[in-house]
Amino acid sequence: MKRIIRTLLLVLCIALLLEPAQATSVAGGQARVDALLNAMTLDQRISQMIMPALLTWDGEKVTELSAWPTLAEALRRHQYGGVILFGANIASTEQTVRLIDDLQRNNAQSAPGALPYLVAADQEGGYVARLTMGTRGTGSMAIGATGEAAEQNALATGQVFGEELAALGINVNLGPCIDVIIDPADPGMSTRVFSDDPQVVSRLGLAFAEGVGQSNVITCFKHFPGAGDGSDNPTSIKLTSDQLAANGLAAYRAAIEGGAEMVMISATTFPLIDDEILMADGVTKGHWPATLSPRIVTGLLRDELGFDGVVMTDALEMQQFVTEPDTGAALFSGEYATVAHDVQVAWKAINAGCDILLLPRSLNTDAAVQYYDDYIAGIAALVERGDIEAARIDASVRRILALKERHGLLDQRQDPLDQRIEAAGMVVGSQIHHGVEMAIARQAVTLLKNDGVLPITGGRVVILGRTATDNTSISYALALLRQGGFIDPDIRIENRITGETTGGEDASTAVVIDRYYSDGELAYSDDLTEAIVSADVVVCLSNAGEGLDRLQDDNPQILGVRRALLDAREGGARFVLLSDNLPVDTTRFQDADAIVCAFMSSGSGVDPMAPTGASGTAGAFNANIPAALCAIFGDGDMPGRLPINIPALERDSNGRWVYGDTLLYERGQGG
Repeated sequence: MKRIIRTLLLVLCIALLLEPAQATSVAGGQARVDALLNAMTLDQRISQMIMPALLTWDGEKVTELSAWPTLAEALRRHQYGGVILFGANIASTEQTVRLIDDLQRNNAQSAPGALPYLVAADQEGGYVARLTMGTRGTGSMAIGATGEAAEQNALATGQVFGEELAALGINVNLGPCIDVIIDPADPGMSTRVFSDDPQVVSRLGLAFAEGVGQSNVITCFKHFPGAGDGSDNPTSIKLTSDQLAANGLAAYRAAIEGGAEMVMISATTFPLIDDEILMADGVTKGHWPATLSPRIVTGLLRDELGFDGVVMTDALEMQQFVTEPDTGAALFSGEYATVAHDVQVAWKAINAGCDILLLPRSLNTDAAVQYYDDYIAGIAALVERGDIEAARIDASVRRILALKERHGLLDQRQDPLDQRIEAAGMVVGSQIHHGVEMAIARQAVTLLKNDGVLPITGGRVVILGRTATDNTSISYALALLRQGGFIDPDIRIENRITGETTGGEDASTAVVIDRYYSDGELAYSDDLTEAIVSADVVVCLSNAGEGLDRLQDDNPQILGVRRALLDAREGGARFVLLSDNLPVDTTRFQDADAIVCAFMSSGSGVDPMAPTGASGTAGAFNANIPAALCAIFGDGDMPGRLPINIPALERDSNGRWVYGDTLLYERGQGG
């Protein structure tokens, strides 16, 4: 108890250290913004609209600026509005605080009155979590699965992330996704979304943002207009205006009414609602990605929904800004990733209504330094020719400066570096935060079927991970079960992934741990067949649900789970399917004796018991799989409720699995 009280007091002290400076009056803030804007050169104005990444330099991860003086000098050449950090930049708590401090100090040397950076990172939680030493969170869909507690859990998750980001010096969180994906066959559908119900999505997104904002961290909602969660491949979504209005736009309307300050635009095309254009060849007709579409950015977001905050592009280095997905035709003339090509992309993005050009290219070599010089000069030339109005640039920069002003970033108070490092060490990945995470993960465990097999109380059990990395989460769950007295303390464990065997010969529970998938291929041995045929119960993890292609008979993951199920039937074992990511894979295994959903597979190889970082706590591990396994063995209930509808599968005329018109599982089902 003393330890808990001491930790709570430390967190309170840290919160006071992180408290932002009092904002000036609205009128005073606007006057300051105008004065700053009027003093800027065109180069400085354009640079404020650019947010580069600096993942690597000459192939080496950038985790400290002092190691790369050429990069430091390159950053001082222009008054960039901010930088975006990725996992490559984040190795430990102290290192990250020092890196961001060095970036801000280096920027301050670039010119008199240089403005502090917006420092951004994608900390959605779950699948997308950049704080490798921090708290991963359960992911949005798992939060959506917690039913009546979901709004409070979204708030709590946002609070955890806001505290950790602020402690490190990151002031913009690129999340949450408030996409509402209405087609389960969409390959971009993932556990990054809260639900397929727009009202649930908007409510949870706002609660998440409220939690983040309590630490004065800015939330960037993504990906407008809300029907595609940022897939890396060019995609085209065939939604009508009415469909979009009832789903993604409904979620964004609520977010904007709730005070959203920053929005990221999707790179997806929307051919049924957007204007048709000619591709670079002058013949082929197609559509702009939403990021470059005046109809979507200005027409829908600005005019129809009334958003006057900061609009950010998605990463401009993505393939979506090279070719049109429906035709395969080039969007622009010239070779991809050249300055001439990318200036055309910037031209269209700015004129569409975007304010921040995110990641035109990683600032990673001497060539990239020259690229940015030419890129900014190329945009300036467009302004000077009148292809981009100067007033359009000024409007964007004014929004960016006003955002920094509102959050006290122009006069950000900086406590001594050693104090900030110590404070961050108490917050990032703290036991309190991991406790919040695990509590939510336990609430998210969803039971869709149980034909008398759960909970498992003993006997011969095979726990079959998808890959070798799942062993860490499986072993952690078994350790929790042993500590809680839910399994024999002398349990015999034959771990075929590590080659270790522990426990007594006469234990009431004997477990074999193995896996069926490796390097994209089926990895199913005769020894595994023998173990399953000899078992009483088989628990099999599955992660094959993102897109219909992964649900087909020839997918090695489907083959692995199906073979395990058939082997279990041959030996008389009961079969438990643990869907550990997107739960649509449950459609392929309806003959399982029990079906349990956990909603997130990322981070399953991180050991939560291994001390890391300045605080001596675990890194960004997976809480969802251990929570589900514990419940399978009787440690906890399975109170979760399915946050999406799952249609039944049927064969088409070619023998391919497709979704039919009937629902297999309805949203809200579980328990």
